[in-house]
Amino acid sequence: MVGEALGTVAATAARTLDDTRYLLPALTWQVAADQIADCVTTDHRAKHLRVLLLSAHALEAVWACRAALIRATGHNDDAERLADLLDGYLQPVHHTGLSGLIEAVDRVLAVLTLDLSIARTLAARVALNGEIGEGEEGRAAFDEVLAAPCGQSRCWIR
Repeated sequence: MVGEALGTVAATAARTLDDTRYLLPALTWQVAADQIADCVTTDHRAKHLRVLLLSAHALEAVWACRAALIRATGHNDDAERLADLLDGYLQPVHHTGLSGLIEAVDRVLAVLTLDLSIARTLAARVALNGEIGEGEEGRAAFDEVLAAPCGQSRCWIR
């Protein structure tokens, strides 16, 4: 849902040729949408776990989009078009609203910024090998990430 919604904003913003109408340039929306939509799915006992490997600029784009979405909830004149666009898309397609999208972005960001050394080990392993692998180290890293306490922030790993 997140990738689709951000992609919708990117496409609409690109058609207007106005970087301020949707609070961010179309390219920022598109970078965030592409990176979230192109996540790598692992398949090691938990098919619902997604490992998102992003460059620093892509992570900054996701944070910028989150800030723009929050601004759109304030219903000020600058953000009115963004709020209207997303309300018209999210409700009929995903049965949620702008607040639901922000919660979903927060879950994605909670994972992307999960600061555990073992999470970095797992991400590096997936980035270099394309998969967790069958070795003892890969399985141990995966299990430790799943068992990580998520009390500091809302955690998306279940």
